[in-house]
Amino acid sequence: MGRFTNVGRDLAGVVGLAALSVLVGLAINHFSSQPLSMVYQSPQERLQAQLAELVAAPPFESFPADTIDLNQFRRVVEDRSALIFDARSSFYYGQGHVPGAMNLSRDHFARDYLRLRSTLEKAKDHPIVVYCSGGACHDSKMVAQALVSLGFDQVRIFAGGWDVWTAAGLPANKG
Repeated sequence: MGRFTNVGRDLAGVVGLAALSVLVGLAINHFSSQPLSMVYQSPQERLQAQLAELVAAPPFESFPADTIDLNQFRRVVEDRSALIFDARSSFYYGQGHVPGAMNLSRDHFARDYLRLRSTLEKAKDHPIVVYCSGGACHDSKMVAQALVSLGFDQVRIFAGGWDVWTAAGLPANKG
């Protein structure tokens, strides 16, 4: 009988410790500067939530984005005739990006927008080009849509993205 009492007490201790661990984890997440959501959201839903933090904007729908090809994008980079934004995460941006591009990631749009706000506000009526990895990457489209929702009207996408830029052997910056 004593043996089952010890097992029961040990089991109760393990369950209590697990419950305490969950509560501590939830508390830490709650007070974190970037808490994890307890409910899954798609990348587009997360971007919409971040956009709503910045402005009271209605949900944006897909729109046919103007795109530019590699030759047009190369001229933009060389002439510095537009602001260029890399929509990839800061990790990939740090690994390499188009010269002159600034990081306005889809993953941390609100944080990056606030960091770049003074530059962006001066460019409301100037050309902007957004790119991401290319191919199946939709981050550039989502960032472009968010910028249009915020009142930028000359936003285009370099659909080839980073993959096409590097495959062409064009210059890159790191950091």
